[in-house]
Amino acid sequence: MLTEPDEWEGIGLSRLLAPPPLVDRVDELSQLLGRVDHAVRTGESTVLVLRGEAGVGKTSLLATLAHRAMTEHAEAGLLAGYGQAMLNSLASDSFQAIRECLRSLASSAERSGARGRLNRMVSSFREHAPDWIESVPIVGQLLAAGVRTGQTYAESGRDETEIDSRLDQLLRLIEDLLTDSPVLMVLDDLHWADTATIDLLTTIALRVKGPLVLVLAYRPDQLRSPDQTHPLQRAVFRLCRYLPETVVMDLPRLSSADTELLIRQSAGGSSVAPHVVSKIVRLSAGNPLFAESMVRLGDHAGGSAPQQITAVLEERLSYLVDEDQRLLEVAALIGYSFEVDYLARLARMDIDDVYERLHVLFSEHGLVRPAEPRGDYDRYLIHHPLFAQILRDRGAANAPRWRRHHTRLLEILEAEQDWDDELQVRAAAVAVAARNRTKAGTLALAAARRQFILGSVSKARDLARIAVEQTPSFEASALLAECLSAEGDHVGGTEACTDALARAGHETIAPALEANVRLLWARNLRMTCDWEQTSQALEELIADHPQPGPILSEALMLQAEVALCGPVQNAPLCIELCDRVAAMSSDPEVRSRAFGHRGLAHLAAYDPAAADRWLAEAIDAARETGHPYAEYEALHWLSKKTMACLELDRSWQLLEELAAMSRTSGVASENPPHLRDSSRVLGLQHRHSDAAEAFARYLDVSLAPSLGRVATMLAWQVHELDQVNGPNAAEMFLERLRHVCHEDFLAPDRCARLGGHLGALERRPRNWNPTEFAITELGATPPDAHAAEAIFRFDVQSLPQLRATLPWAGAAS
Repeated sequence: MLTEPDEWEGIGLSRLLAPPPLVDRVDELSQLLGRVDHAVRTGESTVLVLRGEAGVGKTSLLATLAHRAMTEHAEAGLLAGYGQAMLNSLASDSFQAIRECLRSLASSAERSGARGRLNRMVSSFREHAPDWIESVPIVGQLLAAGVRTGQTYAESGRDETEIDSRLDQLLRLIEDLLTDSPVLMVLDDLHWADTATIDLLTTIALRVKGPLVLVLAYRPDQLRSPDQTHPLQRAVFRLCRYLPETVVMDLPRLSSADTELLIRQSAGGSSVAPHVVSKIVRLSAGNPLFAESMVRLGDHAGGSAPQQITAVLEERLSYLVDEDQRLLEVAALIGYSFEVDYLARLARMDIDDVYERLHVLFSEHGLVRPAEPRGDYDRYLIHHPLFAQILRDRGAANAPRWRRHHTRLLEILEAEQDWDDELQVRAAAVAVAARNRTKAGTLALAAARRQFILGSVSKARDLARIAVEQTPSFEASALLAECLSAEGDHVGGTEACTDALARAGHETIAPALEANVRLLWARNLRMTCDWEQTSQALEELIADHPQPGPILSEALMLQAEVALCGPVQNAPLCIELCDRVAAMSSDPEVRSRAFGHRGLAHLAAYDPAAADRWLAEAIDAARETGHPYAEYEALHWLSKKTMACLELDRSWQLLEELAAMSRTSGVASENPPHLRDSSRVLGLQHRHSDAAEAFARYLDVSLAPSLGRVATMLAWQVHELDQVNGPNAAEMFLERLRHVCHEDFLAPDRCARLGGHLGALERRPRNWNPTEFAITELGATPPDAHAAEAIFRFDVQSLPQLRATLPWAGAAS
């Protein structure tokens, strides 16, 4: 089993030949092929998750899977695509792995020999996915009209309002392709993928129906983070929960016998001395990349086991002549996948000489591979991401030369025509490395805007930070504030808004732009519970913008939220402000929020009938928007009312509807309130095992900064069970949570945290206050504990008082 990317990795299958025979992996390959067969035979989609350490042979297995699948299902016209996420740095743009996969799908259609299949794909791109056309040169070249992007497509005669988001476009493209043939999409190295790519792949897996085989491969060791759960880990959790047939496969190291077989296979026709074989078997410890690299080194291999795989790779590079080492360092500067023309110009070599050296590095050393061209540019791929990182580290050690190469590369990129998203992000990264602050700031800001529009908030945030650091401006800080707010970092969003507004006094800024940042600032202040400053900011904003319009309606809506959720609740004022907003705005999203908050204000005023009426109005208005988040939010408000009033069957129906919406649209997928609330409703329905499992899932997906709120919610949930269903019910719920701690469900750190909370809750006193208990015994900060309590109470001052007024007072099931 060769572990380098072979003729398949990174070249989009355009030159796929029969891969070398695998060593071992018979069971794994059989299982993967079985799932492909099932999808082709039944027309049902399937998701395969492949996990394994660096160098363990994931790519070789995937290459063989693709080749065998295409051979065995040629009559069915199976199309195969491969995409690889690059090292998650500034220089890799969002959706890079998906773009590469689309290119290889097009190559697969071209390679099939059926001209009609390729024409069908071109037509499908034009009809369903215009914004993805620029990612697939074959398609772009075949479109006689020269349509390259969604924007030019709209300008060519199609109404721009018909162009949907990139997500919807890609979903429709895949669904259209599946009506003609099965599709195999392989996405590799997803531990490096950005959040937007992971969310997009998750949505594809959950929504697309038909003979689609989606293979997701990654290194599990790269997902460990002390600060927060990796988005890919949350994505795999969602897939396993909502698609129980998802196959999760861990690829182990090779046995000693299989490692020996791999050594002899890697040596080709050359003989390897028995003592060398024994040494490599011992030192490689079953890692195929270790073993293959040490075979390449031969007698030069060191006599002691390397501390890590990079030691073997460093040694392998050291036996190249200096000129080839320098050439590879420059290639790595360009990227893991690099353009030959760029390399020749940076190395100041004749391009034919560069091709000759690359051929030697490919055929004799196995350190580079031909890759899918980018337009008119031939590209090569460095043997392994770890090699690329070593080469970059070596090159960066000579800082002046490294900076000079980046300056020259920036000049090359600036001479390019028709930048796509990939080139735009690359140029910003190169300008940063070249230490050209002016260009770095300008390019990073432009790239950040584009990535934010595409929905890649994390990438946009990184680029906006670069823009703020390189060329500080109101626009850069304002965009950073938007990104941080969209991610839920309201403290950071507040700081970025403050910085933007401070700069507004020194720049010429349109009043509307400044007002929007002030609104964003006020919303972030409200989310951090800084009520006094929120009120002051809103009063000043309303005084400056008294005329009816979007700014005034948003400011009044925020004032209504403060009246409902602030330290001094004023339900009548909230209702009055909501009425003003609804009368002022025709925007269904704004009206939905106004109706929803009015409904919650009636609930806080102990008028559940009026609350129900207005919450139903909010749902109707939200559905007019056609946006899944608006409807999810409105349904969530109604679920709050039903839980507050112990309408448990209705609550459960709404929560299941919210869960279905999250599965199909990705709404609230990272920290789903319906999952938190499901545990609460299940407990009140005496379904304690299900309630414990739901709470464990909620704890598992919660980000580290919110764990204090999670602990407070647990305390209040136990307290509610005590009050509504009796102490025995609370004990049964806690007992089921103890079982969760003994199951392989939660990560060890989360399991230990939950176990500590359960121990403290066992010792809870009589007549206890859950909020105070969370602060003193569960480690929650006062702001987090009080915020969680308000969420649990749905801003109703006294749930017992509300429930006492209901006809079914005291009924909990």
